[in-house]
Amino acid sequence: MHVGLSLSFQNIDGRGDQEVWAAEVGLAERAAELGFDGVWATEHHFSDYEITPEPVQFLTYMAARHPTIKLGTMVVVLPWHDPVRVAEQVSVLDTLSGGRVILGLGRGISKLEFDGFRIPMEESRERFIEAAEIVLSALETGVIRFEGKHYQIPERRLRPAPLASFRARSYAAALSPESYAIMARLRLGMLIIAIRSWEVVGEEMAGYRETFAELNGEEPPAPLANAFVVCDADEGRARELAQQYMANYWNSVIEHYQFKGEQYASVKGYEHYAKMSVELRRDGPVEVIDDFIDVQVWGTPAQCLDKALAIRELVGCETFLPVFGYGGMPAEVAMRSMELFAREVMPPLQALAPVATRA
Repeated sequence: MHVGLSLSFQNIDGRGDQEVWAAEVGLAERAAELGFDGVWATEHHFSDYEITPEPVQFLTYMAARHPTIKLGTMVVVLPWHDPVRVAEQVSVLDTLSGGRVILGLGRGISKLEFDGFRIPMEESRERFIEAAEIVLSALETGVIRFEGKHYQIPERRLRPAPLASFRARSYAAALSPESYAIMARLRLGMLIIAIRSWEVVGEEMAGYRETFAELNGEEPPAPLANAFVVCDADEGRARELAQQYMANYWNSVIEHYQFKGEQYASVKGYEHYAKMSVELRRDGPVEVIDDFIDVQVWGTPAQCLDKALAIRELVGCETFLPVFGYGGMPAEVAMRSMELFAREVMPPLQALAPVATRA
């Protein structure tokens, strides 16, 4: 099983941005030393929520620093980019790293970010589909061309040419069930973010796998599972840390995505998030925060291992992407949690055989 460090680059506690970056890079450097299989970087802009606008640039740095780790984007938000440049940047990183890129793609849900890039949110799904077709085709064939509603691209060659196929290493983050059919048609695997009940997500994954097989005549790649983690020798302290910093993180989500408002109600393609906003206003902040903390991974090493194994059983993932620094957590606390996880939880996870080959 692949265990990759997921980084948040959050700055919700008033630190200098350079201090935040130093702490996150420190986690990444230490993770490589501890034997994590990969490093994964998000993309966000314009706010304290996550200050990581260039995941491919960061991963290029990590590729040179550590010549064996995998390099994951979670995710490149396609509507905010020229898809030709995305294909070029990914091809360059894959060439430099010797084929270590795992490509995660997404369409974005923050009005703050869409407004900053002057892209209408109601166009995001159409733009995502077209851009994904362009990028995935270019990385597969080495040729860029497209005629669509939002992008018209004359035929050009992708240089450097693709090093290897991305077909089994391309994923998409999708929180809304209606997006699963789109991702299946694009032949994208699923990147699952721990927001909702894993039991519910497991049921939805079964439908996604069925749709993928019907459309493509083959099984999809095993999904990737991302969760926030606190690992501590003391269960009570782990609970306290989870309740404090996971709650901080969730509150930053509410603020960044403006889920308390009604902005999604009138935006085409965001019906799932409009429903989520209604539920958040109805249920109240305490219950929602408790639900969020409940689906994360926290506790003693034995408890963290049991929770990670339960997630794997429910959704069939062969990749687990823990986040250790978030919600204003002090760097030394995040480092201690990660190091304990690496010593006692990660080895049995990495030793697991793929589900398909288990007796």
